Amino acid sequence: MSAVTEYIKESYIELTEKVTWPTWRELQSSAVLVLVAAIMIALVIFGMDQVIGYVLRQFYSSLA
Repeated sequence: MSAVTEYIKESYIELTEKVTWPTWRELQSSAVLVLVAAIMIALVIFGMDQVIGYVLRQFYSSLA
């Protein structure tokens, strides 16, 4: 049990004294960057879906 207690103490020290936390401004910049990237990826996937759907509709309509 002492090993678990020691681990928790060391983890707390690591998080409070050794980790460099981002500033609020850096956090906002990163969040905006992630949001923009997610939107761009979603638009690319949407475009691919539309193109593949169109191609499949043309293919299946040519069979009938």
